[in-house]
Amino acid sequence: MKLSHSVVLRLSLMAAFVLALWSVFFYFAVMDEVRDETDDSLEDYSELLIIRFLSGQPMPSQSIGSNNQYFLREVTADFAAHHPVLTYEDRSVFIDEKGEEEPARVLTSIFRTDDGRFMQLEVSTPSIDKHDVRMAIIGWLVFLYLTLMAAVCLCNYWVIGRSLRPLHRLLTWLKAYRIGKTNEPLENETRISEFRMLNRVTQNTIERSEKLFRQQKEFVGNASHEMQTPLAVACGRLEMLLDDETLGEERATEVFKTLKTLQRLSQINRSLLLLSKIDGGQFVEKTAVSIHQTLEDILPDFRTAYAHLHIRIEITCTEDVVWQMDPALATILLQNMIKNAYTHNHTDGEIHITLQNDTLCVANTGAAEPLDGEAIFTRFHHTPGKSDSTGLGLPIAQAICRNYDMEITYAFSNGLHAFRIAKT
Repeated sequence: MKLSHSVVLRLSLMAAFVLALWSVFFYFAVMDEVRDETDDSLEDYSELLIIRFLSGQPMPSQSIGSNNQYFLREVTADFAAHHPVLTYEDRSVFIDEKGEEEPARVLTSIFRTDDGRFMQLEVSTPSIDKHDVRMAIIGWLVFLYLTLMAAVCLCNYWVIGRSLRPLHRLLTWLKAYRIGKTNEPLENETRISEFRMLNRVTQNTIERSEKLFRQQKEFVGNASHEMQTPLAVACGRLEMLLDDETLGEERATEVFKTLKTLQRLSQINRSLLLLSKIDGGQFVEKTAVSIHQTLEDILPDFRTAYAHLHIRIEITCTEDVVWQMDPALATILLQNMIKNAYTHNHTDGEIHITLQNDTLCVANTGAAEPLDGEAIFTRFHHTPGKSDSTGLGLPIAQAICRNYDMEITYAFSNGLHAFRIAKT
């Protein structure tokens, strides 16, 4: 989930909770205010009636249409002693003029006359139907609630999205950044101090990474270059020593093993030097390279070298794939892919090469289980049972693909280990 979406969701949930509490408070506040106003009116009307009754003035009609009405009756002293002087209640009263019952607010008062009698005065006034009011208030509150929530969400989304624009620009720049390549400068002006600090920290980190990358590249390149000549000299001297007829068989065997070890070390050294040159951008030539033709040029050598395995190669070319790249790197890339398909195959196995839609796919039989799709592209990774390999073939292929904005991926399906190279 995006940061802006997460913040908007949390703020909206908080706003929803606050609005829900406010709605409940608003409902009870409105109902209490209506009740207070009604009670004040009843108290005034009841006081007026009691004064007129005690002063002997004529009493008004008990019912005046749908407005206030009253009932006055005498009660016993015992009744007056066991009932409160003032009682407020909501109940239905019968209105003679309408011939029906309606909800009303009723005030019951008990007072004593000058001659010691106890009188009960019941004053009522029609009130709104609580159920209707409740439903009306709830309906409008729900409408207001949804409207406010929509407005809150939109406002939050707009404000937060606008506030996080510097972060989005920085993330986009980081996503496109490639160490060791020519990258666009970061243009992310903002008035927010935290984002300005984040920009500075990110640029400082990138500069340190670039410096370490250059140092590592120079070290690997220099070390590989300096080691190449001594390794070649050592291998040459061992080969001369093997030509000596006076050398015993046991010593010749040890010399041969040493020569093989040095040759493997020399091969690793050449591979590291090649990786250093690729990462250093020393291959700048770009020409249209026919992948199908390049395959036809290199496959005969592989067929001869691995003839004892009796591996069948099938090429499917619906359309020739032409890539703009250095011809030498194109040859190295295809050689590594074909060699990988041979060395990790088995006797009487198969290799399927497919060219279509600007994509190269090399699939081969081999291990019955899928490989680790991430580990196989790390340097010096060895597949179980293949410890004699340098572990640099696929990393070199990946470095070449990365140099030309191509992507190499691995998949295992129907017993075939497939490596696909395509433009990104």
